[in-house]
Amino acid sequence: MKSIASLVTVLAVAAAIAAGGAGANGSPYSPGLVYGWDGVGAQNGAVRFVAFGMPKSTIVAAVRVRDGHVVQNDVLRGFYGVPLVAYDGTAGGLSGDGKSLVLASYGPVPGAAGTTRFVVLSTRTLKPRRLIALPGSWSFDAISPDASTLYLVEHLSVGPNPRYRVRVFHVAAGRLLPSALVDRIEKAAVMGGEPATRATSPDGRWAYTLYARQKREPFVHALDTVRREAFCIDLPLRLPQPKQMELRLELGDDGRSLTVRRGRESLATVDTQSFAVRRG
Repeated sequence: MKSIASLVTVLAVAAAIAAGGAGANGSPYSPGLVYGWDGVGAQNGAVRFVAFGMPKSTIVAAVRVRDGHVVQNDVLRGFYGVPLVAYDGTAGGLSGDGKSLVLASYGPVPGAAGTTRFVVLSTRTLKPRRLIALPGSWSFDAISPDASTLYLVEHLSVGPNPRYRVRVFHVAAGRLLPSALVDRIEKAAVMGGEPATRATSPDGRWAYTLYARQKREPFVHALDTVRREAFCIDLPLRLPQPKQMELRLELGDDGRSLTVRRGRESLATVDTQSFAVRRG
């Protein structure tokens, strides 16, 4: 195996080239993982956290965007990538306080035997704080601002209308909470649809995900990562699923409004306090 020094040199060269090779997975049940330069950026935009997969290990590094300097790096046993949380390429895994980073592995197809793995790292040292191994098909969804709680998607089926539910993982205790997260509006735990796009509040507390559905209107899954509450907000937009996948979310008014856009056109706005929706 190459020395750590030579691996870091390769990493620095790759990171210095903004158009450098980044890759993402073709997971049949989730947006997948990203590895390479793209990674996930800190809120101040100064640093990106990236992962490079090796045959039996993963190089993880904090790279300064300005000049490609590797600020910190480490090598993890096993293959991990930065998790994607929507099919528009939005990456996740970084806590709102900037102190923790979650990387994920691929898991089996729902219904098949296998394990999905996650690792919670300190962004200061890039050393693991918690290793997680769960039987079945899982993907990363969100993290609370202080990284005390992870929200993981348990995938139940694949296909045009995949079924899944959001589970809560207590990091300090190292365990899943027994019950799935229940939508407080429709009182349902099992959901369906494809995560098209994501917007996150500046403090990392709220994760808003727009889901596209094949035979129904899209909806926004509003997740309060501090209170462990979820709200599914139906959008009055009659669009086929491919057009729903083109929609994007934009937070405004200091996080008090969430606009649903198609290109430059505003199609709907959600009041993030009351979850009332108005067209246009």
